[in-house]
Amino acid sequence: MMKKNIRNLAIAGLFSLTPLAVHAAPVDLSSWTELTLNYPGGQGPGNWVLEPGNTAVEQVINADPSFFLNNQNLSSYTVDGTWKVKTSGDDDYMGFVFGYQNSSNFYLFDWKQASQGYVGRTATEGMTLKKFEGATGDGLVDLSLEEFWENQVDFGDMSVLATNHSSTKGWVDNIEYTFHLEYNLTPGDIHIVISQGATELWNVTVNDTTFASGQFGFYNNSQSNVRYAGFEVTPVPEPETYAMLLAGLGLVGFMARRRKAVVA
Repeated sequence: MMKKNIRNLAIAGLFSLTPLAVHAAPVDLSSWTELTLNYPGGQGPGNWVLEPGNTAVEQVINADPSFFLNNQNLSSYTVDGTWKVKTSGDDDYMGFVFGYQNSSNFYLFDWKQASQGYVGRTATEGMTLKKFEGATGDGLVDLSLEEFWENQVDFGDMSVLATNHSSTKGWVDNIEYTFHLEYNLTPGDIHIVISQGATELWNVTVNDTTFASGQFGFYNNSQSNVRYAGFEVTPVPEPETYAMLLAGLGLVGFMARRRKAVVA
């Protein structure tokens, strides 16, 4: 009977080790912090306004590149939530930052509504996954507005990792979109799914090992009234953690066998 019970515990333990994120309640955003990269001649700082309940926030200013960061250095996590633009008065960038090290080093997903020239570069309508690798961090930004605006080719400290561009790929005013991110669940993998209701708009996976951990956050550039709501940020234990727990289960089995031999 004891052997059967130990076996059942071991099996239950194995199932509990399945490396899947369990979705929690929407994140309380009240501890997140805003950061705007202000540039001479730019558009000023963003203004991130929390809604009652602290599970939704809206950036209400047509600002320079602006972030709303979770202040947690996570190495492996999933993210789910919705976001939309609540105005028809502009057509610029909204998106997300992850693997964030400092204001010069991070991954960025951005989405442009319409093609447009600005600061000497032309942004194309659609989605882009980028990597920024500057030489300095917060307070000493080694990036330029041109690097944020460019979304077709590598430029300066910005590298394009993947694109989903065309004349019909821009976001639509007042439409809610779903964002899903799997970050570093498989070492180096960035998996993003963008959906509108049941319609999948982009499903992309790239592998890049530059930033193995970092903060997650919301992002927009030269775009006001972008609302983010109901986000779940779920850490996933690293493979080493599972290996240690599996080893522990193996030890339990060994102890059970040893006890049986002694009793016999």
